[in-house]
Amino acid sequence: MPELQIDHDRLFKELITTLFVEFLELFAPQIANAIDRDSIEFIDKEVFSDLVLGNENIVDILVKVRIAGEEQYILIHIENQSFVEANFTARMFEYFYLLRAKFRLPIYPIAVFSFDDPKRPEPSVYEETTFGLTVVRYAFQSVQLNAMNWRNYLGSNNPIAVALMAKMQVKPEDRIAVRKECLRMFVTLKLDRKRARVIKEFMGTYLKLTVEETKQLRREIETTMPQKEQQEYFVYVDEFQLLGREEGREEGREEGIAQGIEQGIEQGLHNGLIRTSLRQLQSKFGTLNETLQQRISALPTPKLEDLIVALLEFEAVADLEGWLDANA
Repeated sequence: MPELQIDHDRLFKELITTLFVEFLELFAPQIANAIDRDSIEFIDKEVFSDLVLGNENIVDILVKVRIAGEEQYILIHIENQSFVEANFTARMFEYFYLLRAKFRLPIYPIAVFSFDDPKRPEPSVYEETTFGLTVVRYAFQSVQLNAMNWRNYLGSNNPIAVALMAKMQVKPEDRIAVRKECLRMFVTLKLDRKRARVIKEFMGTYLKLTVEETKQLRREIETTMPQKEQQEYFVYVDEFQLLGREEGREEGREEGIAQGIEQGIEQGLHNGLIRTSLRQLQSKFGTLNETLQQRISALPTPKLEDLIVALLEFEAVADLEGWLDANA
């Protein structure tokens, strides 16, 4: 099957808008310290007509904020660039003069370069010179993720720093350590549901562990952490769904000798999903009563898959019971 196309712009836009203050604290602390955070206003999908070419220009993220203690407003323009573009600096300048003409406000521009290669420094200045005179010199702040070392953000309490590790310089042998650092953040920071969901999707897209890597991560957690801490970590290891599928297929192959290979694989998959969901729920809430275990075991495979995703947001056993009432 062809690989699914990743919507880079959506993933980065959701991450940065959800964790906008944290983004500024990480990359533009001078602005984070100067603005009135209650004044933050996102200008969504602002469209500007290019009168020369007749094209539409849509900025990725545009935010209007007020300087604390003043009546002065500024615009913060953030552009995610997921591919190499020869004329990118010119396009950033075009955005600048369109925004400036429309809003008549100072603009602070930031470009986030999120592609993996090349790793050469990307230009962050656009110039136009006529007969030796520099008519235009426009600059923006550059955040080039593939030039950043994830180890510099180990132990950070800034959730967007941890999430963006997935797009930094990560060697193959460091992938498990980066994912483990993400789990540490979930456990220690106690993020709200929206932030946890956005970060989980971002990290799961850009640093998706293989089955073997997931097994190794689990072994590390089990052998290096106290039991209580293990339970908190396992709540967030949604890759165990993938592990459960693989275990189910292995079990299904054995059962298929007697019942038919295809039927055995499906049954093994089903059993693996039951074990995975029960294990995660018991890690989160302790031992479940027999009735709840039976209700979960009776769910069809698609519902078990839905449960494994939904249980990450359960805060009490009552949430599980309500979900079962609505889905059983």
